[in-house]
This record gives sequence, C-alpha cells and structure tokens, in this order.
Amino acid sequence: MKSLPVRRFAEVRALLLLVILLLVLGCLLPLVGLYVMAYAPREDPDPLMTTAAAVAAAIQEGQLPVVPGTKVGVALYRGETGLWKVGAVPPTPYWPFPSRAGWEQAGRPTVAQGEWQGQRLRVVLWPVGEDRLLQVVAPVEENRHQRWLAATVLLSLVLALAGGGLAWFLVGRVLSPYGELLEEARRFSGRMGGGPEDVFLVSTFRQAVQRVEEQERELAARAQELSELSAGLAHELRNNLSVMEGYLRLARENPQELARYLQVLAAEVQAQREFLERFMTFVRPVAAQKTTFRLGPLVTQVASRLASAFPQVKLECLGDAELVADPTAVRVVLENLLRNACEAASRRADGRVKATVQLEARKVQVVVEDNGPGIPEDQRGTLFEPFVSQKPAGGIGLALARRLARAMGGEVELVSAREPTAFVARFPQEASP
Repeated sequence: MKSLPVRRFAEVRALLLLVILLLVLGCLLPLVGLYVMAYAPREDPDPLMTTAAAVAAAIQEGQLPVVPGTKVGVALYRGETGLWKVGAVPPTPYWPFPSRAGWEQAGRPTVAQGEWQGQRLRVVLWPVGEDRLLQVVAPVEENRHQRWLAATVLLSLVLALAGGGLAWFLVGRVLSPYGELLEEARRFSGRMGGGPEDVFLVSTFRQAVQRVEEQERELAARAQELSELSAGLAHELRNNLSVMEGYLRLARENPQELARYLQVLAAEVQAQREFLERFMTFVRPVAAQKTTFRLGPLVTQVASRLASAFPQVKLECLGDAELVADPTAVRVVLENLLRNACEAASRRADGRVKATVQLEARKVQVVVEDNGPGIPEDQRGTLFEPFVSQKPAGGIGLALARRLARAMGGEVELVSAREPTAFVARFPQEASP
C-alpha cells in the first residue's frame, strides 16, 4: 500500500471510517431507545386509577368528591343519564364492552382509551353500587419514553442518510480517476470494452506497454542502423577521398599524365555522386504511390539501361505479370539486383544475366540469375547489410533493394549462392488494404 497514492488512500480510509461510525451509531441509537423503554421506571400506581378510586370512595360515603387538576374530567352516570359532571367529559358514557353483562362479568374497574372531539382520552370505568357508573377521563399525554424512541429513530435515520451520502461521495471520489482511466483506455484501444472494466484496463495497459516496447525496439534498431550507416558512410567517403588525393598527388608529380588522371578523378566524382544518391534513397522514408502496371516491360526497360554500362554481359528478360505497387520503388529494387548481377557476370568473358517474371501463390516474383563467381560463404550472413561490400557502389544495393521490397509487403532473398547465383524479389500481386 505504501507504493500507492498515499494521500488519496488516506482520504478514502478516513471517509470509510466515518461512514462505518455513522452506520454503527444509526444502529445503536434505536437499541438504546428500546432499552430505555424496557427498563425505565414506570409510574405505579396509575394516577388516573388512583383518582377514580378516591372519587368512587367519596361517592359511596356520601361525600362531595374532590377532583385534582384541571385536565381530569369526572362524570357519574345511571345508565345513559348523567347524574353530575366535573370538567370536560363526553355527554354519554364511554362504553368499551359489547354489553353490560360483559362489563359485570369483568367485575373490576377498567382502563380504556377513546377519542372525543379529536382528542385522545384515557378513561377509567368504575362501578359505584349496582346501577351507577363512574367515568374518569383525562387527555392522553405523550410518554417521554416514546418521545425518546422517536428521537433516536429519527436521529438514526439522519445518520444513515448521512452515511449513505458519504458512501456515495466516497465511491465517486474513488472511481473518478478510474473513470478517466477507462476513457483514456477506450481512446487508446479504439474499442469500448464490453467485459469487466478491470480486465479491460489490464489488457489495454498491457497493449500499451507492448506498443511502447515495440516502439523502443524499433527506435533502438533504427538508431543502431543509423549509427552503422554513419560509420559506413564515413568509411566510404574517407576511402574515396584517399583515392582522389592519391591521383591528385600523381598529377602533380606527372604533369604529362594530367588528362588521364583528371579522367579518373571525374569517374571517381561520378561514382561518389551515384553512391550518395543511393545512400539518400536508402535512408529516405518510403512513401509508396501504388498503381497497376505490367512488370515485364519495366524489367526490360531497366535491363536496357544497364546494357550500355555492361556491354560484355548478355541480358535476357522473360515473363510478364500485372502488379499493384509503387513502380518507382520496384524499379529501384530491380535495378539494384540486375546491377549486382551484371557486376558479378562481367568478371567472365561469357557473362550472362537472366531476369524471369513469375506469378506464384498470389505473389509476383522476379528471379535474377547470373553466371558470376558466386558468393563466398563467409559473406552470405551479412549480404543484405549496408557497407559490407567493397564495390564502387558502396555495398548498399542489396540492403536498399530488400528495404524497399519489405516496405511494399514483399521480400528480397538469396536463393542460390553458386553458379548460377540467383536472387528473387517477391511482391504481393494486389495492394494491401
């Protein structure tokens, strides 16, 4: 718990403790009221019954009864006829029994309750002699124990409502950041998450972590690639500058050979220009412009351009297929593969290069074969890494071809390292959605 937000959880604990305290008090107060009512001392004997007994005794002795207080009413009836009355009493006797026989059978004074003129009354019925009935009435006074019970019940209700309100506030305060997390998770994942919220949050958090880790790996790989590219670029430029510096020194030492040396320097400058163009193409982000075109004519066009640079190499183009891709990127891939093959085949007097367009498993592939010396085994593992070759092109041709092919959903692979040496460039026949 110490690693969690201490302030937020401290507030939650305090509010939760207060809610529990209020709920406990709300439960205890009615119990206290019931206890007070059960065990509180009662007034014994009943004052109204005592008054009725005193009045009845005075009547039987022929004396004038004295009625205490102003709230007590006394009446003496013979049947339905009132003989005399003191205080506010009903005009007719209150009779709680279904019959006189029932009252006579009870054989004792009775205390009952009734209502007269909207007022609740306590009534004592006391027989006086055989034909007279004494009735003593008094307003029903609210019992203080009942008041206490009502107050405790009301207070417990208030405490329960306060506890419920605090609980509602507590839940809202706790779930408020939870709701913000859910909203951010929905926006991040692009879906509503029909399952439990905690499962949805955990899965989205894991997805976010995986995405961040993937981006970190991509950035690390890109940084490593840029570091290697920078080192390779510096190495290539240093080597070529050393060559050019050597020819300049020779030109100073042998002025009669100046024209030949300048021609060599011009060739070196052109080679460096081509190398830098290839390098910029390699490091430039790929933004494909896909269109539908025929691949056979494009292969023939690239081969025709290379034929002038390698007149001793026989170039052969076969096959055709329709392709949906970026024709500029495909041209760069084919040019690098064919140039690489021509450079290898040019080492032989009967150098041959063949490019075959094929359609296989919804992929269009171009197989480029040459009868050059092949690829040494120790170079096959790093063949597609930049700057692993000592060729004038700087050794980024195959790396560039593979990078562009993969950007279009394809691949460039070595399928044969010995005569004939064969590379294959594969492209999806249809554009990815």
